[in-house]
Amino acid sequence: MAEQKVDALEVTPGAGVAPVPRRIRFEALAIPTFRWYWVTSWISSTGDGMENVIRNVLVVQLAGQAAPFWLGMMVFAHWIPFTLFSLYGGLLADRYDNRKVQIVAQLLLMAAAVGVAAATLANVVTVWWLFGFLLLHGFAGAIGNPAQQTLIHSMVGPSKLLSAVSLNSTARQFSQVIGPAIAGFIVVGFGPGWGFLINALTFIPLLVLLTLIRTRPLGARSTLPALAALRDGLGFVRRRPLIGSLIGVEMLGVIFLGHTFNSLLVLFAYDVLHVDTIGYSFLLVGSGVGAVAAAMYLAYARDRGHSGRFIVAAALVEMATIFLFAFSTSYALSFALMIVVGAAAVLTQSLTNTKIQLSAPDNLRGRVMGAYTFGTQGMRVLNGPLLGGAAIFFGAPLAVAGAAAIVIVGMTAILVAVPQLKET
Repeated sequence: MAEQKVDALEVTPGAGVAPVPRRIRFEALAIPTFRWYWVTSWISSTGDGMENVIRNVLVVQLAGQAAPFWLGMMVFAHWIPFTLFSLYGGLLADRYDNRKVQIVAQLLLMAAAVGVAAATLANVVTVWWLFGFLLLHGFAGAIGNPAQQTLIHSMVGPSKLLSAVSLNSTARQFSQVIGPAIAGFIVVGFGPGWGFLINALTFIPLLVLLTLIRTRPLGARSTLPALAALRDGLGFVRRRPLIGSLIGVEMLGVIFLGHTFNSLLVLFAYDVLHVDTIGYSFLLVGSGVGAVAAAMYLAYARDRGHSGRFIVAAALVEMATIFLFAFSTSYALSFALMIVVGAAAVLTQSLTNTKIQLSAPDNLRGRVMGAYTFGTQGMRVLNGPLLGGAAIFFGAPLAVAGAAAIVIVGMTAILVAVPQLKET
């Protein structure tokens, strides 16, 4: 009971609580609400990783020779809602109960999963069905992402936010490894329709939890008209070079590499490294191992100051490693480089997310995170055409190396131009 009381006090902003000895280093897991939220979110994101693979397999079966075009269209359908609605999602996070916004988003995600499962099991599915349901999926993610970030902040408080964000990032990395592995067995054993239905069921534990928990908002909810509220949020970001530059650093990597780099890994595995599907899978496992290593570091980094310069340095390490990966012909070296990529990605994303949230006032945090979501997810709609097109003309290795070099130059320019990045 005493431990619960300390935790409750610790999550209250500004509360003067004497430091207490910590028996665990993943501090956010000491909070029961977040612990259950983390587990149920991991189940949901694993289902999402399953769906990505199953959908791609189904697109190839349905589209035939037009599959490359439709695979690109699926990337577009998923990310264009983030481009259009992320800022609005930030407004919802500041205006309404984040828990209820999350429930609505999860219900929409589940509806999209049930819809595509029903169409597939009824044998009426087409690429247009997949495209439409993926638009709904992306819309749900766009309006729910800022609320998710601020809801986690409400659960754990400022002192445990870095722990919570790093744990979430690591869980996401692993779900993208485990989900596809499970999907392969489901597609072979039962077919894509049942795989989509199983994905729909993975939303239930998180929805049940969201209906049961209660969190105290960190600040008063916004009552400004929508346009004025959006202007306030964007104006805050513009006036804070530190926040703007950190968003810009992540945005560069998203635009020029993004998820398309992960999609191209299969080409590196088969055509450059000459390994089979297991070898390709273990490249993804290497990224997951790096993510865990980064999470372990962050678990012990609570009292260390991380300047913006440190975050940019981690992002530069990630890009430099990808550049080296593009030219590697050794599987052992490529696997080791993917470990570094996974670790650097979690460090960059977790520390950026935490620093931006803690830099924003309570009444603007949702809109600031909406701007962050727009920059780091809404811009992903561009990386498919850019990197995919370059890979067609120059081959995957040169395309990836060139993209990484462009990002390195851009990040270095930001590091030189923004002195606020020295701040801890």
